[in-house]
Amino acid sequence: MRFPRVSGSTLDGRHISLPGGFDGDPTLLVVSFQWQQRSLVDPWCSVADRLAERYDEFEYYELLVVDWRSRMLVGRTRRADLLSGDQHERMLVLRVNKRQFRQSLGLLGEETIYALLIDEDHVVRQAAGFPSSSTIEGLLSLLDDWDAARPTTSQSSNSTG
Repeated sequence: MRFPRVSGSTLDGRHISLPGGFDGDPTLLVVSFQWQQRSLVDPWCSVADRLAERYDEFEYYELLVVDWRSRMLVGRTRRADLLSGDQHERMLVLRVNKRQFRQSLGLLGEETIYALLIDEDHVVRQAAGFPSSSTIEGLLSLLDDWDAARPTTSQSSNSTG
């Protein structure tokens, strides 16, 4: 399925168009709908940090999806100050019709978070909730296959264990 064309912003207010604004090939998106879901977001970001060290082209972002009518200004709250510099740079806020956004991606609800692997504007893998070992192994296998299929790669010097 294709990732919807939406606009978001960084916490410092810079606008970004998605999915074209994603730097990774592929890109992991950790999607949350409430700030209180940080306890589910952080483990995915730890996994993504390890993947980014292993795969040169891989990138990840956190997407905090808020309703377009919300008056919440995430970038100006004290909560955003609690993020580390790297987390702050990777977080994007999407002000969209949340119901339409969820439906376009087949996301069932807002009670949990979702991890979406995007390649060439398409969602190629999707997981909900806490990252399980089988989900992580599946991501590693998929990324290993993509990395091996690249015509030119600098990964040959990286260890695979």
